Amino acid sequence: MSGPAPDRAFGPRLPPPALIDPTRPGAAFLTSVALQLQPGWGQFLDDCRIRLAETHPLNQMSLAATAAITIDRKGRVVDVGLAVPSGNADFDRAVRDAIHDASSLPIPPIEALSDDDHVHLRWLFARDRRQAGPATAEIEHRELPLVPTIAKLTASGELARAARRCATAPDSAERTAAIERVMAGALREALASLDSSVQRAAVDAIGAAHVTALAPDVRLLVAGASDAELRAKAIRAAGALGDSDAGDSIAHQLAVDLGERQGLALAETTALVALGRTSDAVAAIEKGLPANARVPNPVALEASGPVPLGALVARVTGWLAHGDATTRLAACSALAGEASTQAIQALGRALDDPDASVRATCAAAAAETPAKALAPIAAKLVALQRDRDGAARANALIAVALADPAHLAAAAEDPRAEVRAAYWHALALRGGDPGDVHAGLRDAASEVRLAAIALATDDALLGQLAAADDAPEVRTAALVQLAHHAGRAAVTPSLLDGLAAARPASADRVRIARAWLLAR
Repeated sequence: MSGPAPDRAFGPRLPPPALIDPTRPGAAFLTSVALQLQPGWGQFLDDCRIRLAETHPLNQMSLAATAAITIDRKGRVVDVGLAVPSGNADFDRAVRDAIHDASSLPIPPIEALSDDDHVHLRWLFARDRRQAGPATAEIEHRELPLVPTIAKLTASGELARAARRCATAPDSAERTAAIERVMAGALREALASLDSSVQRAAVDAIGAAHVTALAPDVRLLVAGASDAELRAKAIRAAGALGDSDAGDSIAHQLAVDLGERQGLALAETTALVALGRTSDAVAAIEKGLPANARVPNPVALEASGPVPLGALVARVTGWLAHGDATTRLAACSALAGEASTQAIQALGRALDDPDASVRATCAAAAAETPAKALAPIAAKLVALQRDRDGAARANALIAVALADPAHLAAAAEDPRAEVRAAYWHALALRGGDPGDVHAGLRDAASEVRLAAIALATDDALLGQLAAADDAPEVRTAALVQLAHHAGRAAVTPSLLDGLAAARPASADRVRIARAWLLAR
C-alpha cells in the first residue's frame, strides 16, 4: 500500500466492534478468537483510512466478506475459504491474509467441535464498525451420520460429547441405537474403574439390562477379578447374559470353589443353570456330597440350591433332620425351589428348628419354591411372621406373600429394619394396594427405603430420592423406578445431560446407564 495521500483529512476512526451476547452458545470461545483476528483486521482498516483516498474502493463502507474458517482440536487453522466474497479481490485477499497471520487460534472447547472433529467458523470481515468482531461470528456445527459418529466417540472415551450429540438428535430408531451405545460405553468405562464398588455396580447393571455387547468384558472378570465379590457378580452376570463362552471356565472353577468358597460356588451353580449346563453343576456337586459322608460339605450343599436335586433330595432331607446347625442351614438352602412332597415336609419341620438361623434360611428357601407347593406349610410360615428372630420374621413375610398373601402380617412398624424392608418387598410381591408407601420411603433405614421404592409412583418424590438420598443404592433404585414409571422418552433428555455432566467411570454414570437401559 502506498504512503499517505498528501493534503487530505483522514476520516474518523472506527469505534470498537460490538461485544457478543455472553449467553450465546460459544460466546467465550468466539470472543477469544476475535482477540486474535480483530487487531490485525482493525489495523488493515485503519491503514486504508489513513493511506488511501476516501473514494478508494477499499474505503467503501459497504464492503463485507464472510470467511469459512476450519480449525482442528488444537486451534490450528486447516482451511480458509470465502463463503460470501465481497466482490473486491483486494479486500478478499486481505481477509485471507488476516486469518493466516493469526496462524494459530485458541484451543476450542469440546462442545464447539463438529462430528468431523473440527470447528467450523463463519466469520464476517466488514469495512464498517462490525469489522471482525465476535458479535457477527458463529460456530457452524456439521453433522455426520449419528450411529457411526457415536461409535467413534465412545471408542475414544468421549462419552460426554457423545451424550450431548445424542441429546440434540431428533427422536428416531437411529437415535435410540446411538444412546444405547453411549450407555454401554458408560458401563464399559466403569468396569475399568479403580473403585471396586463402581465395578460391581457396572457388572450388576450389565447383567440386569442384558447388555450382551459387554459379555467379553464381563468374561475377563469371571476368571481374572481379584475381588471375590466382584468375581461372583461377574459370574452371575455371565449367566444372565447367556455367555456360553464363559461356561467352561465357570464349570472348571466350580470344582475348585466347592471346597471352601461359598459365595463363588453358589454364583457358579446359578450361572451354569442359566447357561443350560445344569448337568455340569450337578456332577460337580455330587462329587462334593458323597453318599457315605456323615457330615456333608456345607459349601457344596448350599451351592446345590439352584440345581434340581433329583435323587439327592432324600440325602439332603436326612442331613436336615440329623446334622448340626451348620449342616441343617446348608440343607435348607439346598432345598430352595424343590417342590416335591418330601422336600416340602422337610422344610415344614425345619421351620420349628431351635436354631434361628436355620428357621430363617428355611423360610428363605420356601420363598424360592413354587407357591402352590407351599400350601401344606403355609400355616407355619404365617406363624413364623411372629418369630422372635428378625431374619426369620423377614423371610417368612416374603414367603407368606407368595404362599398365603391374605395373611401377610403388618410389619411396617417392626423394630428391625430388615423386617420392615421385607414387608415392603412382600407388598410388592403380593400386589394390590400397598397403602402408605411414603412411610417406607421416609424410613430412616436405607434398606427399607430401597424396598419401598418398587411401589413408588410419585415421580417428584422419586426424583428427589434419585438426586439427594444419602445411600447410593437408594439413589440408583429411585432413578431406575423413575425411568420405568415415567417412560424412557420422558427421562432421556435429563439422563443424557446427567451423563455428560457426571465424572467419568463414576457411580453416577453407572446408575444413569442402568436406568435408561432398563426403561421402556
